Amino acid sequence: MKRLTSVIVIHAIFLLHGCGTAKNDLSADVVLDNGWIYTVDENDSIAEAVAIRGDRIVFVGSSEGVASYIGENTVIRDMDGQMVMPGIHDMHVHAMGTVQPRMCDLDSTPYSLEALVPVLKKCLIDYEINGGEWLIVLQWAFSNGNQPSTDIPNIRAALDAVSLDHPIFLYGDDGHHAAANSLALSLATNENGKNIEINAASLNADYSDYKPFIQVDANGEPTGGISEDARLLIRSSWFEDMLGMSGDLDDTLTRVAKKMAATGITTLQDAIVTPKTLAAYGRLEEREQITFRFRAAMVEPSNEDIHEIDEHLAMLRELRDQYSAYRYVKADGVKLFADAVLEGNPMASPPDMPVAALLENFKQPIFDGNADDETFDIVGYVDQGREICSQVQSNPDDFKTSARIDDFVTEYGFYPRQCIPYGGVLEHEEAFVRAYIRKATEAGFNVHVHALSDKAVRIAVDEFGKVKSIADGKGTSQSLAHVQLAHPDDQKRIGELGIAVVFTFVWANPSKQYETMVIPFIDEVDGIEDLYNSDHYYMQNVYPARSIDEAGGLLVNGSDAPVGSRDPMPFSSLQAALYRSDGEVVLNAEQRIDIHTAIEAFTINGARVMGHEDEVGSIEVGKKADLIALSQNIVLLAETGATNRIADTKVMLTVFDGNITFDLSAH
Repeated sequence: MKRLTSVIVIHAIFLLHGCGTAKNDLSADVVLDNGWIYTVDENDSIAEAVAIRGDRIVFVGSSEGVASYIGENTVIRDMDGQMVMPGIHDMHVHAMGTVQPRMCDLDSTPYSLEALVPVLKKCLIDYEINGGEWLIVLQWAFSNGNQPSTDIPNIRAALDAVSLDHPIFLYGDDGHHAAANSLALSLATNENGKNIEINAASLNADYSDYKPFIQVDANGEPTGGISEDARLLIRSSWFEDMLGMSGDLDDTLTRVAKKMAATGITTLQDAIVTPKTLAAYGRLEEREQITFRFRAAMVEPSNEDIHEIDEHLAMLRELRDQYSAYRYVKADGVKLFADAVLEGNPMASPPDMPVAALLENFKQPIFDGNADDETFDIVGYVDQGREICSQVQSNPDDFKTSARIDDFVTEYGFYPRQCIPYGGVLEHEEAFVRAYIRKATEAGFNVHVHALSDKAVRIAVDEFGKVKSIADGKGTSQSLAHVQLAHPDDQKRIGELGIAVVFTFVWANPSKQYETMVIPFIDEVDGIEDLYNSDHYYMQNVYPARSIDEAGGLLVNGSDAPVGSRDPMPFSSLQAALYRSDGEVVLNAEQRIDIHTAIEAFTINGARVMGHEDEVGSIEVGKKADLIALSQNIVLLAETGATNRIADTKVMLTVFDGNITFDLSAH
């Protein structure tokens, strides 16, 4: 791990890439002079000037030294002390979703259920949704707001209050949750395409495999919340709906290219790519409008029949070969969901449980009070070993009638369902997860696995270990996305294997409302004020960036935009990697990393995952000219105690492959 101990100015580097002479006969096309150039080279050296000829960096050093690279036609930029750094790598983004579609969009704004109703009614008018047509709503803040009321006890009731004549479907801003009104639930179709309404009866029959993903009340009736693959029962087109994969893809990507340049992102991995969207990326390069180096993490198979993996990978190999001659677009990655997400719903009765699989069973917290008057709290836990719970576990059908449930709650203060041990689920059967990792590695793909909770992390890391020699032999990468929770043993193993962890660092910011949806189900906390207890498993192992870094793992940046926000907001993410605080609460201070480690995660480490660290990721002679200039010096901010100002950083200039693709001064 590199550390900057002092400002080092490289006074002269005159050797041209591939030349053995110090003589410089050719002037540069562009010179950035009088800057604070953070090179991310082996010593994190600081230079004053950089010269670019064509797509290559030909000089990094002092203002005095760069003078000999200035010719009659050289464009000279006086950086006036601005910080310059390598272009940003975003190694987990859904790029088409980073630009605004013409659809109802809540922009992650939290609303109570009462307040949500008029907002969505206005969408029906603004977007001229006719009777019987779908109202599709994006960026619903599923984890913030949504306080129920006496009249509107759940999200289904809220959406029914918007309209009973329109099927309504909300996509959570995390990419995993959704909500539906009664009409939408009635339009569900099973895997054979037969229309069967989602209700208490069908959840115990046709849709029994989807029960963990559909929120229900005490009587088993859906309350509107729906997540993961259960969404496909109602809307089979969530890629197109939420991730911008519909409409005029060429226009969408033209706007994406401009946005990436303005955000300082010069390399990205799109974490869900279909053959159709891959073709659109190819056309973007063909139109010479691309502003980034691109890897497609191709979508996983549509079913989990292990015997069909080979056929799926054969199709992906053909696509990889088809795009092998492209300069910027590569189709050499695959994406696999090993698990889902960790949020439960404390405000439901009984509380809805998290979905992602945990190494240990989830706790069963008892909540009470009202969120509006701040009396909402965790008041206890269900002892699943007590006699009454043993009875429920032995004879669950005896406790399913409304009358029996009401009597049970009155007597015990919790619901019969809370007596049933539950540890979450994987996104696929474990055998499929392991087989896909192995077969994709053998096929020469860079394997990227969504593993958010500790059980999925363990399985993915174990399988990565088994095929590491194959991956190393083929020169492919092994990476995990998110890693919200990882057992200490697996953190160490990640380091030993040198696995890349693509953290969405901005998620490491604390939010008491969010943590209330997660922590009480994992640790027995003594009320909401005990959420951030450093003795608890979650707080010790949440987003374990520093532990993984010190163990030898590779820290990498991945925004996951449009999840949470359409803006990839790299500097908010970078700040969170260092700060992990809202100014009052810190989300595990032991896992903070320093500014130099963080910048590496956003630059050279991403280049290592892409396999092009010899070409980009640092500002060095001979490398491609991918670099950005910033409105403020983020290193000095971090080193002078002003870390909380890093998020305000703006990109002033972006150079991609030697070309200026964004210049704030021109806007």
